[in-house]
Amino acid sequence: MINLIRTIHRWVGFTFAIFFIITAITGFILVFRKNIPDDIERIIFNIHTFEIFGVFKYFALVVALALLGLSISGIILFINIYWKKLKMEKIKSKEG
Repeated sequence: MINLIRTIHRWVGFTFAIFFIITAITGFILVFRKNIPDDIERIIFNIHTFEIFGVFKYFALVVALALLGLSISGIILFINIYWKKLKMEKIKSKEG
């Protein structure tokens, strides 16, 4: 089961990485937008929400769900690794 989660995590991350990067960069620009003209700010916002592509205006939801899935699977993988490490330390302490 963990191998399946790891594989899905890897492929979803690889597939959506460019969209996460675009969202992060445009989000950063929007947060620090002190001297950006309104028309450029509107374009950046449309890129950030993927509305610039017209048909893909709901794509932001897909990207958000992918990020949520990656976060959950990442936590599961981390807990699994940490759990195995604790088990190994417990076994070593019993042997030694």
